[in-house]
Amino acid sequence: MDTTAALLRARLGASVLVAATLGSPAAEALPESVAASPVRAFCVDFNWGPGGPNSFAGPGIWADASPAAHVQWYKDLGANVIQTFAVSCNGYAWYQGGEIPPQPGLKHDFLPEVVRLGHAQGLRVMGYFCVGANTRWGQEHPELSYEAPSAPHIPLTSEYLDVLGASIEEALRLSGMDGFMIDWVWNTSGRWLACEQRLYQELMQEPFPGADGVTAEGKLAFDRRAVTRCWQRIRDAARRVSPQCVIWLSCADLRNETVVDSELFREVDWLMNEAPDPASLAAVQAMAGPRTRRVQCVVGWGPQHDAARVIGDPRHQSLAIYGFAKPGPHSLPLPVADYLSQPLITFVGNDRNIAVLARHWNGRPLRDEPPTVAPAADGALRLTPETASADGATPVAMEGQIGHWSNPKDSVFWLFRPRQAGAYEVRLTYACMQGKEGSRLSVRVGERAFAVVSEATGPTWREYVRRALGQVRLEAAETRLTLQPIAEPPWQAISVKAVELVPANAPP
Repeated sequence: MDTTAALLRARLGASVLVAATLGSPAAEALPESVAASPVRAFCVDFNWGPGGPNSFAGPGIWADASPAAHVQWYKDLGANVIQTFAVSCNGYAWYQGGEIPPQPGLKHDFLPEVVRLGHAQGLRVMGYFCVGANTRWGQEHPELSYEAPSAPHIPLTSEYLDVLGASIEEALRLSGMDGFMIDWVWNTSGRWLACEQRLYQELMQEPFPGADGVTAEGKLAFDRRAVTRCWQRIRDAARRVSPQCVIWLSCADLRNETVVDSELFREVDWLMNEAPDPASLAAVQAMAGPRTRRVQCVVGWGPQHDAARVIGDPRHQSLAIYGFAKPGPHSLPLPVADYLSQPLITFVGNDRNIAVLARHWNGRPLRDEPPTVAPAADGALRLTPETASADGATPVAMEGQIGHWSNPKDSVFWLFRPRQAGAYEVRLTYACMQGKEGSRLSVRVGERAFAVVSEATGPTWREYVRRALGQVRLEAAETRLTLQPIAEPPWQAISVKAVELVPANAPP
């Protein structure tokens, strides 16, 4: 057994009597109604940040995070489940006093404090363990790891599972958390390191046949057995300390052959689809246990996620909802007040989806109510980024233009009311950087649609041209104008400055 695991086991064995006598650190239990309520979970993700040897946050990054500020942010967001960290991907703990070394310079006993403060606010608190990646483990045990990249790199050997299981027990005892997420539950294999060869013999009950002797079917069976044994160790470690704790699987590939129809899927308490499309979660519903909560991630992969579309779809109303995001400069995303007060179209990527969650969880509409644009003194209607609304996660209004428009399923629209009925000239002002031309766009005004093919306007995204598209007859009534990309040929964004509707008899 690894020395760290042995120390952990000794410490935990001695702590059983103490825990039974004193109770867990989170002595104030949450009422049953909290556990039964719809899941609104979020994570400020300490895995990501500067300073590490890979893309993971280096040891000590975010170590000054304030538990009180974090709990208040989650409360303001409207979350009822805080998913924070027990041990992050860099291999250091977010609690003090254990055998897993804490983040260097950890200012607060972060996880236990978040548990205590979260429970006082009626929030559940979950920790986190990354199964497939641990930078510290890879650096300290190079013979048991595929180095230490920010990707799954750990064969699920007995040595590693000893430490993983002991660290789960330690974190549960020291923090009193309500459960924990397990992430990247994959067995890294294929190079056939010496440790993998030993693992093969353990799991397959036969001699290792040599790298060339392992068939694709044999490798799949080996990986599935490794994942199953890993799950059993995680489950048993958690249940020894906290039989009622929630074990929560995050999976970005629910149809992967190494986990599909597995004991892991059948027994985990919460099964989450991290990928943007809820369809894959529906596809594995029959593989989950009868009491398994299905969770859909709607924030985390930038504009690939579209929180408003998922939450607003009646087919997904039974799903628990989760999101995650990188910390900002002070270890938190933007203030929740900003997400609630600024137009959705002004936010980029994850911030757009966080703003949707803030609105939804605070009882506000998922989409902004678009303003109705009034005509100028000369009767012309000028539709600008400041009055635009977006259907989708990618178009962003900033710096006086609409850009970042990467998804052809997303559209931009305006509402306007002409002063009088009549013929109007439709004019589009846009920019398209050289080499990005050739995209097709529909400009629909009422029942009339104009086809546009983008042309290069200059070497940057800020050389604007104005194109006359044609005339449309409008009534003196509220009307909608929509810019909708056409996916074929592949859509590339344009920078939209304005759409104008000018009375036909006006000068050009």
